Amino acid sequence: MKKIFMMAIAAAAMTITSCTGNKTAAPVEEQVDTLAVLTEEATTAADEMVSNLGSLLQNKDLTAFQGALETIKAKVAEYIAKNPEIAQTYLAKVQTFLKDNADAIKAFAGKNAVVSGLVDNIANIPTESVEKLIGANDALKALGIDASSLVSTTADKAVDAATDAAAEAVDGAKEAVENAKDAVVDKANETVENAKAATVDKANEAVNNAKEKAGEAVDKGAAAVKKGLGL
Repeated sequence: MKKIFMMAIAAAAMTITSCTGNKTAAPVEEQVDTLAVLTEEATTAADEMVSNLGSLLQNKDLTAFQGALETIKAKVAEYIAKNPEIAQTYLAKVQTFLKDNADAIKAFAGKNAVVSGLVDNIANIPTESVEKLIGANDALKALGIDASSLVSTTADKAVDAATDAAAEAVDGAKEAVENAKDAVVDKANETVENAKAATVDKANEAVNNAKEKAGEAVDKGAAAVKKGLGL
């Protein structure tokens, strides 16, 4: 019986391996490119903002124009927190509009120091590279943005997310191993029970055949005795 059980364990293990070994990882193409999605989001937002600024400038709506500049401040801080690269993309587009229309904006803003200050502060943030953007502490602080704090928070979140993902992967692997072990044992037990049942069935069949043959022998013996007695 011990030999049968060990053979069953081996057979079950081979079965489980063949079932799980054919699984393939999801194609790389299926993985979401977060940066590409965020960059597209920032590009769309910048295009919409530029269109809005153009309309407000044309309609001479100074109050709404100031509100739009405040929105740009908030967007820059939001994008730096998400990923400085998309903040660079957003700012570059907005700055192009502000610089190309500098004279018209200056005449439009007139003596409004708040609007003029916002325009200058936004336009003066370096966007040639992510490093220069993040390093422009004074220019960003003029807009009330603490880039170093935002980037640190983003980095901490990324580390936490990576740690959580790694822990989840380890837990998943442990669970898979335990499930595989349970499946192997269950398969082995099933094989043993089937073998036991087959053995019992075979033994019962042999007993029944022996009984049948014994009965036939008795019948033949009785017939021979009767014949010898002339019965």
